[in-house]
Amino acid sequence: MHKNPQLGEVMETCCDQCHSRFRVTEQQLKIALGKARCGECGHVFDALLSLKNTPWVSPPDYFQQAAEEVGLASESRSELSLHEAMYGSKRGVFASITPLLLLTGILLLLAFSVVQVVYYQRYQLIEKPQFQKQVSNLCELLPCDELQFSSLRQIKLLERNLFTHPVQPDALMVTGSFVNQAPFKQKLPGLLVSLFDLQGNLIANRLFSPVEYLLSNKNRSIMLPDNPIQFRLEIIDPGTSALTYEFEFI
Repeated sequence: MHKNPQLGEVMETCCDQCHSRFRVTEQQLKIALGKARCGECGHVFDALLSLKNTPWVSPPDYFQQAAEEVGLASESRSELSLHEAMYGSKRGVFASITPLLLLTGILLLLAFSVVQVVYYQRYQLIEKPQFQKQVSNLCELLPCDELQFSSLRQIKLLERNLFTHPVQPDALMVTGSFVNQAPFKQKLPGLLVSLFDLQGNLIANRLFSPVEYLLSNKNRSIMLPDNPIQFRLEIIDPGTSALTYEFEFI
């Protein structure tokens, strides 16, 4: 005798109107007192009149099939992973390249930021010896105004002389030279001449522009590195009280 493990004995019956055949179980017949409704025509009939036993075939276990398919997929994926581990794959190549590209992009961004800061601060950084070479190299590639470059600490006074003017009475003549020791061109400075008495008190001073103190080529405004500049000044003689003098580049 064939039984459904859950519903008991399985039998077959036939609709006495449309003769459609279908399966019923012992438990279903007990509940309906032997009556059944045909699934084809809807006729209600006595199922006990045409009962006969039929083998029970278990319905397919879809959950088991799904589990088996997942297992096969896992095995296939394992084989693929082994192949990738041995021979590599395009995905692996891209995975290794992506961090490298990201790092390269970050380094380029940092380098660009540094160059940008140096360029926008070039006229201030040029005064610092540790940055002068970098700024000079940058200005070979990008536009820079040489008239804005100034490093007064790197202008050295080579010689100076103060004596009575040979032609004008009550006047003094000042001569001398200085040189640009910076590794770049810079604008010509102003020259401040100060006279002091014996106690160091200031008696007189005057600021001279390049046009006033240059001996030749008075219209120039730039001095080259390591190229001495000659100057000459004429000032009013303050008298015997002026015993010392100083030069300062402004």
